[in-house]
Amino acid sequence: MDMHEVLESIATLEQPAALATIIRVEGHAYRKEGAAMLLRLDGTRTGSISPGCLEADLQERVSRVCSAEAFEIIIYNMQPEEDIMWGDTIGCGGIIHVLLEPVTAVFREKLLTARSRLRAGTTIFLNRSWLSIGDSICYKLEPAAAASLSRNRGKGGANKQGEAGTFSVKLEPRSRAIVFGAGPDAEALCTMLPSCGFDVIAADWHMQISSENRIHPCGSVVRVTGKPDELASKLQFNRTDYFVVCSHQLHYDHQLIQLALAAQAIYIGVMGSRKRIKQLFGEGKLPENVYAPIGLSIDADGAYEIALSIASELVQVRAAQRAKDKGETGDAGVRYLLGGGPQQPDEAAEAAASFVAGSYAWQSGASCAIK
Repeated sequence: MDMHEVLESIATLEQPAALATIIRVEGHAYRKEGAAMLLRLDGTRTGSISPGCLEADLQERVSRVCSAEAFEIIIYNMQPEEDIMWGDTIGCGGIIHVLLEPVTAVFREKLLTARSRLRAGTTIFLNRSWLSIGDSICYKLEPAAAASLSRNRGKGGANKQGEAGTFSVKLEPRSRAIVFGAGPDAEALCTMLPSCGFDVIAADWHMQISSENRIHPCGSVVRVTGKPDELASKLQFNRTDYFVVCSHQLHYDHQLIQLALAAQAIYIGVMGSRKRIKQLFGEGKLPENVYAPIGLSIDADGAYEIALSIASELVQVRAAQRAKDKGETGDAGVRYLLGGGPQQPDEAAEAAASFVAGSYAWQSGASCAIK
């Protein structure tokens, strides 16, 4: 999710800034490889790479990085024996390598191109490479379909002697959630889902639905009115969509479900009692992509708690789908930055990463910089 927010911020950036990206994690960390944050010269920020532990130190480096137009790689050692020397005793237990790079004109152009491709629904790799520390970074955008699965995805570390390095991250378009219904539960869900990395289509079959569209920092909410067949024509339902069916009008709910099934959508969640679910689907086993009754079982009560249970289920299904996609492509070295997948075990990356570190020298405290 962070990179979508960062890319939107890049589009309106009017001051010097640097991008901080986690390129390697040893042990446990709050965020994994690929997490990114934009730090502006005036101290404002977009995104996060920690729960607040690293930002102040990185912010101190922004002016130097931007002035020199040269990247730095900083290591933060949060292991207990080192962390206590730093004085903050954060206690995360891991070692975090952060690439801090200035948003130069060339880099900004690449990021804006990435933004355009993501908006067009294209999944891409943002590849970085450098020949030596202090050298400029070469940036390349590569369509995911053309990405080489033989690419070196090995991990580097402080004991590596080579100075050349590469780092790749997979950027995916936001998932689209189509919420069919205009009640309080649907409105609460439409408020919540953009923060979970979804672009939301709020749809209903009559004019009760609000005509106000909203742009959220993490996604958008677009209002559409129409009966199910009209919505299918307008929105071009497809297999990457997530459907939430909650119009509470049996006939139109049934129509929309059939259209979503025909589109082989990833997720079709249906609100209602078990009796109502039987009215919609009949007896027998539900299709694998149907979740009914909708939502995780958390004893939710009221519109916002119900919305929370539904949003949690969508995030869970999305993470499972990405894990499935990874297995189908055989790309065992890739995990996904955008979309809130579950935290991986120690040493497992959230992004496709290949990194060979340069020469390292420990400085005082828990921060280490490349010479």
